[in-house]
Amino acid sequence: MVESSTVSTKRVKVVISGAGPAGLLCASLLLARNNNTDADVTPGVEYDVTLIDGRQDFGALSKEELIKSFRSWMLGLANHGVDAIKELPELYENYVKGEGIEVEEINIYLGKKKFIQSTGEQQEFIVDRNFVVAAIARYIKETHSNDDHFTPMYLSTCQYVDYDNRRVLVRNQESKVEKYIEYDLLIGCDGVRSTVREALIKRHSDFSCRLTDIFQNFKAVHVDCPKSISSTGLSLLPDIFPLFQGIALPETGGKVNITGGYPRHLMDEIDEELKSDDYRIVAKYTKENFKAFELVDYDDFAKQWVGQRWNQTGMVHCNFYHSSQMSIVIMGDAAHATSPTIGMGMNTALRDAQVFCNILKENNDDLTLTLPAFSEARVKEGNSLTSLASNLYCVETKPQIVETIHLIVRSIFHKKFPSFVDDHPQNMVGVRGVMLCDVYDHATKLGIVPKHRSINEKVRNDYFEKSCGMVKPWKSDNSERTFIFGSVFVAFAAAAYKLIV
Repeated sequence: MVESSTVSTKRVKVVISGAGPAGLLCASLLLARNNNTDADVTPGVEYDVTLIDGRQDFGALSKEELIKSFRSWMLGLANHGVDAIKELPELYENYVKGEGIEVEEINIYLGKKKFIQSTGEQQEFIVDRNFVVAAIARYIKETHSNDDHFTPMYLSTCQYVDYDNRRVLVRNQESKVEKYIEYDLLIGCDGVRSTVREALIKRHSDFSCRLTDIFQNFKAVHVDCPKSISSTGLSLLPDIFPLFQGIALPETGGKVNITGGYPRHLMDEIDEELKSDDYRIVAKYTKENFKAFELVDYDDFAKQWVGQRWNQTGMVHCNFYHSSQMSIVIMGDAAHATSPTIGMGMNTALRDAQVFCNILKENNDDLTLTLPAFSEARVKEGNSLTSLASNLYCVETKPQIVETIHLIVRSIFHKKFPSFVDDHPQNMVGVRGVMLCDVYDHATKLGIVPKHRSINEKVRNDYFEKSCGMVKPWKSDNSERTFIFGSVFVAFAAAAYKLIV
């Protein structure tokens, strides 16, 4: 009698909160493991994935609907993000590849003076963030529409994590019906104000989370690409307007996305024309002060400028990204939301998903080993991301102009004498094989990060103290003279005390 050898299947219930780049890619990679017959797939383990998101399914929308109603930030999809997506070759080739513009050169404008750099072997696409989300959502929709391992729950929000019973409370936004969903693994990809991350705060007294804003106000417009600039070039505009820093990113459809912003403490110092609600005033000012290149339509630029509020985004810093006790992991913006200054937020989120699934594979689907290993691998990257985004640039104009010149000079000398002059950290960001923690280490040793951090933190702290009334502005009355006299008196008293003692 021959006994049949059967392997009982363990179905792991995974709940992913957040259908952004990290959540969608992570869901796709986990579901792909169910259909994989390779030797590295643990026999008898399958993943049931429930994907929860408060927005509608972007994968069901046409490109026209996305452009009309769901435009988002233009972002750089660099090697880190491209390689993560290529874990699923069909996803990259058939869904994501054609969504953006491949960058062929990087331009730096100082006034009208233009410095051109080649991207070399670095692969980078400029793409609307929501176009990437829609592409991955469309892939997962078409690949797993009849898969009983996949349950999409759009227009639904994760309200609460009941970690003692390993379940989440989910509310449907249309019906208002709430229900609990059990999990074996909960993955928080739910953004800056993450409900999943909140469970870590409640459960772990040693979990440190700092939520701040990026200390920048900015506006972004989508205009016709001027003939004088490359339709495949990324342009840095460090003095786009007085006290402003900017960037111009190529788009599909012959457009360019121009973003300009300023540090918040300079609000009272920026030119009043840029605060105007009259597009004619903004158009006239832009024509007179925007020096880098001539725009096609200044009125169009100005109408978009006055038609939006000043934008801000948040930043998140955490000291670990998992809880073995609750079987929770966080990634993407929930773990390390960041300023867009170095263009690596989405790339790092996509790499989070890739690394997590690769570690899961390496540990034969053992979550007790995978969760702490994920924190060990990614916390240094997430915090390097946020620190570089905060301090690779300086909020004070003069030090930043000096740093821009340093970038240009160092890049020139590195190209001519690579064995003697190290590259500038800015040029290392997003390069294949270079981790962000390596860039951070290099920027620290060159003194860039310590110098800018000292300035930036002082500016932030001074602004906070004054804005909330802890420190009052100086007045030109007797109080200043009293302070000076008091300081001299204290110094004299201290000297006298030393003589007496």
